[in-house]
Amino acid sequence: MLAALVAAVPVAEFEALVRATPTGSYARRAWFLYEWLTARTLDVPNAPKVRATPAVDPAQQYSLADGAISTRHRVVDNLPGTRAFCPLVRRTLVLDALATRRLDERARHVLGRTHPDVVARAAAFLLLSDSRSSFDIEGERPSPQRAERWGQAIGQAGTRPLSIEEFERRQRIVIGDDRFVHLGLRTEGGFVGSHDRDTQAPIPDHIDARPEDLRDLLRGIVSYVDRVVRGTMDPVVAAAAAAFGFVYVHPF
Repeated sequence: MLAALVAAVPVAEFEALVRATPTGSYARRAWFLYEWLTARTLDVPNAPKVRATPAVDPAQQYSLADGAISTRHRVVDNLPGTRAFCPLVRRTLVLDALATRRLDERARHVLGRTHPDVVARAAAFLLLSDSRSSFDIEGERPSPQRAERWGQAIGQAGTRPLSIEEFERRQRIVIGDDRFVHLGLRTEGGFVGSHDRDTQAPIPDHIDARPEDLRDLLRGIVSYVDRVVRGTMDPVVAAAAAAFGFVYVHPF
C-alpha cells in the first residue's frame, strides 16, 4: 500500500510536507519511508536535532526492539525487514498473552533437567509426526524413505545460516533422487490449486512469485530473519512471518 502511495504522489508533495513540518513525527516517518521504499533521496536538508521517532509503533505492530537511528530523518529504523521483504504483524491481545507466558524460558528449564537421550527421542518423535502432518496437508502418502529425508532436513533447522544455497541444499536432501526432478529455484511460473476436470485449465488458489523475482525475494526473507534475530523481535512471530513468506513465494 505504501509503495503504491509513493508511486502516485508527486515527489514535490513529499518535499513540501517535510519542509513545512521538519520536526513533525508523521512527516519524518513519511520522509523516511519514502526514501526507504524508493532508494531515492528527497531534496530536503537533514532533520534538526529532535527526539527520534520509531518507524513502526511498537504498541501497534511487532518491530525490532533494537533498531538503528537514521540521523537524516531522526527516525528509529525498527522495521523488521528490508524493502525486499518486510511483513508487519499486528499486536493482538491473544498474541501478547501468549508472549507473556514465556514458553521459551519454560522449555529451556525443562531441557536443562532432562537427560539428553530422552530429549533426542522426543525430538525424533516430533520430527516424524511433523513430517507426516506436512504430507497429510498436501494429500500425499510418502514412502518411509522420503518422510525420513524430510525429517532429516527439518532436523537441521538452526544449524546453518540461511541463504539461497542453504535452501537448495535442503531441497536436495528432501528430493533425494534428482533424475526426474529439476532441482534449484523455479525457472517457470507456477500456482497452487487444481485443474478443471473437462478442459484441464488451471484453477489457482494461489499464484507463485515470478521466477525472475525469486532471488531478490529469497534474499529479502534471509535479510528479514537476520534482522529480527539481531534486533530481538518475538521469535515465534518472526518464524511465522518468515515461513509465510517462503510459502507465498513458493521458490521450488
